[in-house]
Amino acid sequence: MDMQNRFIPSIVTLSLLGIASAFASPVTPTHIPLVADVWQASGNATFIAREAFPYGILQVTSQSEAGFVALKDKSFDNGTIEFDMKPVGEDMPGIRFRQKDGDTADMLYVRVSPDCPASQDCLQYVPIIKGRVLWDVYHQYQAAAPFRENEWNHIRLVISGKRMNVFVNGRTEPSLRVAHLEGDASTGTIAFEGPAFYANLTLAPGVIDGLDPKPAPDPAAGDHRYLVHWQGTDPVSLGAMDQPNLSNLPQSTSCWSPITADYGGLINLSRFHAPTLKNQPRQMIWLRTTVQSDREQVRHVAVGWLREIWVFANGKPVFSGKNLYNVKGGRKAPDGRLSLENGSFDLSLHKGANEIVVAIDGNTPDMRGRYGWGFIMRMDQADGMTEKF
Repeated sequence: MDMQNRFIPSIVTLSLLGIASAFASPVTPTHIPLVADVWQASGNATFIAREAFPYGILQVTSQSEAGFVALKDKSFDNGTIEFDMKPVGEDMPGIRFRQKDGDTADMLYVRVSPDCPASQDCLQYVPIIKGRVLWDVYHQYQAAAPFRENEWNHIRLVISGKRMNVFVNGRTEPSLRVAHLEGDASTGTIAFEGPAFYANLTLAPGVIDGLDPKPAPDPAAGDHRYLVHWQGTDPVSLGAMDQPNLSNLPQSTSCWSPITADYGGLINLSRFHAPTLKNQPRQMIWLRTTVQSDREQVRHVAVGWLREIWVFANGKPVFSGKNLYNVKGGRKAPDGRLSLENGSFDLSLHKGANEIVVAIDGNTPDMRGRYGWGFIMRMDQADGMTEKF
């Protein structure tokens, strides 16, 4: 098949495979019909025919059990997605892409309000991993945008490898730049979610506007202040305990497995564990690492976490805290999300090996484990210290 024929638009056989722009022929965006036989819905979609919209209108009417309306039998990895969206009320409608299933996708959504042009959380990117919506893990991936309430808005996503730029209402500069897409899938279908009208969806495979597919450099890479090499257990029940005790620490080596930090030094437990059900007991995970110090010293440690954490050093408790989004007064800055702003403590180190143990509970009251679970820990300096692993 020659290069020209390779990109003939076809709704039936559309294959959206990213190709380096230097080798790609010009690509004409393909219109995707918003009609019932092209989309998979779960009773939460209405397809509207209207003369001014030759490809139809999709109205997502409510949140269903699935929560989204997905494009059937299509695959997208890199390129440009454009569509128009008119929100219904002040909710959080958006688009999923690279969706493998309901539990694995990347998503861009809008927190609709009259203040979108000034509100720093108007646009937000989130990965969906093992059914967890990690909006509370990545507070850096949000921005204000010239989005209009109760009107049609045009959104353009340019997706290239690990990066994404989002343009709103014809602006030439991105409203949101995502330097590291966090989802587990590199390709998948597209889906719409949340109460809104959607129209004029087009896909342009391989059209990336020169956006570098490589992520921005990892800010934690080579920075030895971050504790990034841990061993962890599977989730265990807290039972009736208000807090864990080191006497419950598993002793068998078979109970422990290596866990290495994600981009940015994040110990992202959400990658490994699906949400618990509401009728299940509270779950927590034990983690441990060893810090080798060449002398006795005290280091100041910044820590971010979701949702409850207990830290022990050399057998003694040194810190605990709650970061509960749905509990009045329970949110740590910034707004109950994971950040090194959440808290800090002083850590006394002996000369030689120092065992650091963390117990962490990822439960969110009334939304058991549906969102993020993990922590990040960074010392003020790493002079005279190494992390053993």
